[in-house]
Amino acid sequence: MAIVNTLEKCLGSPYLFVDKDAPTRVGKLLALAGDRLEAAVNLSRAPKSDPAEVNMMCHEAMFACIRALVYDKGYREAGLRCLLLAFEKLYIHTGLVDSSHIHMYEKVQALAPAPEESIEAASAFVKKTLEILGK
Repeated sequence: MAIVNTLEKCLGSPYLFVDKDAPTRVGKLLALAGDRLEAAVNLSRAPKSDPAEVNMMCHEAMFACIRALVYDKGYREAGLRCLLLAFEKLYIHTGLVDSSHIHMYEKVQALAPAPEESIEAASAFVKKTLEILGK
């Protein structure tokens, strides 16, 4: 298979597809994002919190936001790369989301930031997602 590096190529691949029912899944993804963000905050307050675990919860919150936004446009993914390409094309390239959110997502995914920075980034991303979706 050819390298999938554009939204159009993703849609021609098995990794991204149109799904008219995808928007019905947005509510559960938003609930998941909120749950994971709350878990990250609670973990960070624990006496012996594990920074990696806090970052993982933040990553999951941000990932749920990316999925919710792409699903809201009627797409579903079967691969992370195509999900991120769809998110970039639909939200970053259109100016709806600042690219700093995806850059922080990638840092949090690598478990690089301090837990407080990850929580701040995840909170901002959840807030922006809710704003875009009118929730």
